[in-house]
Amino acid sequence: TTAAERFQLSADKVEAAWGERTRGVLLASPSNPTGTSIAPDELRRIHEVVTRRGGVTLVDEIYLGLSHDERYGQSALALDDQVVSINSFSKYFHMTGWRLGWLVVPDALLPAVERLAQNLFICASTVAQYAALACFETESITEYERRRAEFKARRDWFIPRLEALGLPVPVMPDGAFYAWADCREFARRLGVADSWDLTYALMERAHVAVTPGRDFGHAETAGFIRFSTASSMAHLQEAIARLEALARP
Repeated sequence: TTAAERFQLSADKVEAAWGERTRGVLLASPSNPTGTSIAPDELRRIHEVVTRRGGVTLVDEIYLGLSHDERYGQSALALDDQVVSINSFSKYFHMTGWRLGWLVVPDALLPAVERLAQNLFICASTVAQYAALACFETESITEYERRRAEFKARRDWFIPRLEALGLPVPVMPDGAFYAWADCREFARRLGVADSWDLTYALMERAHVAVTPGRDFGHAETAGFIRFSTASSMAHLQEAIARLEALARP
């Protein structure tokens, strides 16, 4: 996928890639590492292609609660009750590590999903289930919304400063807490070959940790690195200061 496509699949690409062994399409919206979502109209077209082919549309919506743009912040379930929605308490509800999530599936898939569930796990822990119930209390939702606004504020502060350093973010993320930055020029200035080598250079020379693009596949990822804005604003400010010092001639 490309920046022009918001680093997301399109209906045309799904149609072109569909083969005899294809049974469905798995999407992530918003996605990791780009933080971008699929536009609702394009998602509808993708689902139409999949349905026409007799397949299943599965959408990972784990970051949906951390959407920053009303144009994208809606569940794929609004399209059709035949969509499979995958979600979790890990991101919006801040329960990372509690291993608790949910699926919304069409009635026809319930027997198969139940058989899988019986063989993959017994049940979520009692503590995790009670914690999840507490997530829906008014006081909890108020805090989650405050945190969502904080993630947006960090994005709005951090990305312009990355771009000023020569680390452009081709598509402004509309959700999650990531920045997918083009690092080719920055790597050249530091005398390293690609994002993999740049990752080590940033750790060794600036003590800043990023994730190299190749951790997310091999389709033109060597020129990108992923920053996370899940840390505090103070840490992000320190990271920018260290990168600025490193970039000085």
